[in-house]
Amino acid sequence: MIKRRPGRYDVCAGAIITFGTLLRLIFILLGWPASYNDEGTLGLMALHIAYKGAHPLLYYGQDYLGSLEAYPGAVFFHLFGSSTAVLRLGLLLLFALFLISLYFLASLLYTKSLALVTLIFLSLGSPEVLLRQLMAAGGTPELMLFTTLLLLLTAWLALTANPVQHDNHEASNTSVLTAHQRPARLPWHRIAAYGAWGLIAGFDLYSHLLSLPFVLSAGLMLILFCRHELRLLSISILLLCLLIGISPLIIYTVTTPVTSHELSLFTGAFGGGYREPSYPAPKGGPTAQAFVAPKPIAPRPIQQIAGTLLVGIPVATSGAALCPVPSSDAWPLTGQSSGYTHFCSVVHGAWGIGFVLLWCIASISALRHFFPYRRRETTYTSEMRRVSILQASRLMILAGAGLTMLAFTFYPQAAAVTPWISARYLVGLLIATPALFFPLWEKKDHVIKFLRARRSVPTKEPGRGQAPPVPYTASGKPTRSRVRAGLAPALVRYALVLVALVAALLGTIEIFTTQVPLAQASSASQQALINRLVQMGATHIYTDYDDCNRVAFLSNERIICAVLDDGLQPGLDRYYPYRAQVANAPHPFYVFPTGSVQAFLLEQKASQQHILFMKFVIGRYVVYDPAQRIVM
Repeated sequence: MIKRRPGRYDVCAGAIITFGTLLRLIFILLGWPASYNDEGTLGLMALHIAYKGAHPLLYYGQDYLGSLEAYPGAVFFHLFGSSTAVLRLGLLLLFALFLISLYFLASLLYTKSLALVTLIFLSLGSPEVLLRQLMAAGGTPELMLFTTLLLLLTAWLALTANPVQHDNHEASNTSVLTAHQRPARLPWHRIAAYGAWGLIAGFDLYSHLLSLPFVLSAGLMLILFCRHELRLLSISILLLCLLIGISPLIIYTVTTPVTSHELSLFTGAFGGGYREPSYPAPKGGPTAQAFVAPKPIAPRPIQQIAGTLLVGIPVATSGAALCPVPSSDAWPLTGQSSGYTHFCSVVHGAWGIGFVLLWCIASISALRHFFPYRRRETTYTSEMRRVSILQASRLMILAGAGLTMLAFTFYPQAAAVTPWISARYLVGLLIATPALFFPLWEKKDHVIKFLRARRSVPTKEPGRGQAPPVPYTASGKPTRSRVRAGLAPALVRYALVLVALVAALLGTIEIFTTQVPLAQASSASQQALINRLVQMGATHIYTDYDDCNRVAFLSNERIICAVLDDGLQPGLDRYYPYRAQVANAPHPFYVFPTGSVQAFLLEQKASQQHILFMKFVIGRYVVYDPAQRIVM
């Protein structure tokens, strides 16, 4: 048996993947990103799995996001104790496996050199991109890994479909395949591969429904090129494994009715699910704005397209790092926006438009090379078949990315109102990185040919004068004059790839120089608040959504919390049992950010009810200790 040794590309890939993983480990150890409420929710899930025997099927407080991230977190809690950094360790493994899978996918469908460029780009990234990879908030790392694995397995199944046909034709020394021939018996390893496809697709959908566009495109790919192998046994195993992968979502949906105290996939469509009310601004107080599952808005086509191109795509693909601007200033653009903000919007817009143009160019190129081979309905050579499958596999990736962008653009709340925050819905675009780089990379040979042609151009011979210009030398190599015509466009393409790499690098540098100090200060402030609350005996508190589960997790549940919205009414409690525990507490405290609408209304209600209270300012928070419970 011949053992294949890793080539230089494989060694370089291993080094880049190791670098990207260690870089993220450094960020975790430095305390970046700062803990967020949704991460606190997943931390609570890991705590309950590790120490209370819980087995949550879905993310606390909603019915459409998987809980896989919490289980490795629970394992690491047993090994190293509970903390935000330990909770994030499982994400490193998922990220490393994602890069490995993407390297194999890009190498299979494109070239190893392009695969390395893709790894370099993805090992770096802007703060917004790396934040989604390092914050244990559910869904994103699993989606990236499972989707890439699914695309890789689909391409491999298509390229190796009907292996018996290949053996028979090779044995007969013919290169022509009959399209309707089929092997007598499907090997067991092929059946197992189809089962693995169903299992990965099921886990992908269970982890995050944002994977649906890629699952659909991969399924279409199987139908086009593997339909002769999709018989009763293979289809049955595929569907069975698909149901096993998605079974937690099915079980939860069947056994748990949609309620008004959790986020639902069908919120508003069938009258169920949590909706945050919108309250008028109190007289003399700060304004309030619903941001947790707000009510749907009417379509705004121009704003949706602008939000997608100017904010959504650049933020999701590291383009925003070329010209950093605060999220609050980036959208919406108004006459009050600064000149710098408008300039950055132009830069971001160029990135977004360029991204869409590259997607169009890559899609058209793949279609042009795909359809000629599909017109032959009877027979085609094995090489034609392989080229056809490669082009279709590229279209599979591009179709998933295109549907992802389309779905984002058609969602008014995301694209028109909160494109910066909602850019997380475009995380699937990173999987299409090699497909988007390919139009810029496929002409790289022009540079190499130009350098070689300099040694191949005919020179002046003694007694014969200057040799006449010819397009090719005697050896058949292109002359410098011929190659030079393609050199300039190739250099422009290389420059655009370099711009993308520089954007990812600038984003990484920004994390070290700006984001890490801010995150460390935020974590210190949060820990100081928790320590003070514990000293005060404030073990049951009412607070806002952004701080509730974060405080509960970081305090190791020494502090139990319930959420009050902007109208001081019960808000979205991710872990619903907390609400009853705080409601039954004889002496709850109230903790809100300084200057918040909740703090203003609480003091107003206490004054109206003639209830005395003590007020403590701890960092950027204000803590109220009323003499008795305040009626809301």
